[in-house]
Amino acid sequence: MARQAYHIIGAGVAGLSAAKFIKQKFPQATIYLYEAAHHIGGRAYSFVDKDWQLSLDNATHVLLKANQNAWRVFHSFQEWQKIYFLEKGQTAPQPTKWKFRNEIAEAVFNTSFAEVGYKQWLNIAWQLFPFFPKQFLAAFSQGNLTKDLTQILQLPDIHINYGCKLLSIEQQGELISKLIFNQQSITLTENEQVISALDSYNYGKIFEPTHFEYNAIINIYFHTSMAITLPQGLHFIGLKGSLAQWVFSFPNILAITISNANACSLSDEELARQIWAEICVLRGRAAAFMPEYRVLRHKRATIKQDKLNNALRPSSAQTKWANLQICGDWTMKNYPCCIESAILSARRLL
Repeated sequence: MARQAYHIIGAGVAGLSAAKFIKQKFPQATIYLYEAAHHIGGRAYSFVDKDWQLSLDNATHVLLKANQNAWRVFHSFQEWQKIYFLEKGQTAPQPTKWKFRNEIAEAVFNTSFAEVGYKQWLNIAWQLFPFFPKQFLAAFSQGNLTKDLTQILQLPDIHINYGCKLLSIEQQGELISKLIFNQQSITLTENEQVISALDSYNYGKIFEPTHFEYNAIINIYFHTSMAITLPQGLHFIGLKGSLAQWVFSFPNILAITISNANACSLSDEELARQIWAEICVLRGRAAAFMPEYRVLRHKRATIKQDKLNNALRPSSAQTKWANLQICGDWTMKNYPCCIESAILSARRLL
């Protein structure tokens, strides 16, 4: 039975997807989105760098052609290509092979291959990342994440409240009776449903304690005068044996991603200089003037997706409260924490 109103906490990819799927199934429903930040997207958003006057992504996101739910939402992802790796000391990139399994695992799970485990790796990888030639094409964001996501908010009767942070809840028996925000309090009726699209850390602070470990991701952006040419004219490339793990090139920006980055203790400047030196070697150029850069560190980018943390993840969208469901990439047990699983978690609400 359709509810008259849905209160969705968090306007990240999962929360926005939940709003979209609810409106598709129940066109008459009213949907309220509450977002603590002043932008949508959660960890997948874009912002304009005031000095560079360029749109950057909070983190460079990659989609595979196998991620059908994701690329149907993010229409502006373009320039699909096969995934190649370049080993340190080599000059010719190689297509994806089993020898690059650790690099793939760190990119997919933000966790080392050894920690994910062989059986779990095969199970999860087969579900979302089948190694078929046409599906193992990839594309990456180029400052366009927010632009794509705003299309969802054009649906009727979706109301978003920015800067609205959930502080606590009240409950009566098996029901949540009140949502207490920094801006307002909402008393719920029997015809209203609550959906938490919070990340695991914030969900644990409000609803039920969580005990996850987290892995960091570091993103670096270099502001270049033109698009940097990568080997064989590739738009992006994976690196083996280098500090930089992924390099993405598009007009005026060279983007770097380092996953599973908890152990990185370099300062922003030291990190940028070492990465830029690697880029010069990659391109077969002498060490050159380092362009302006931005270093974005995400300390709790994802939960650590090893066996222990995976076992702590929810098995469904249901909770101990009859009028609360949960979504978000972390809620999809046995799936990687990514855009595709965030959307899938919203789809299974209905």
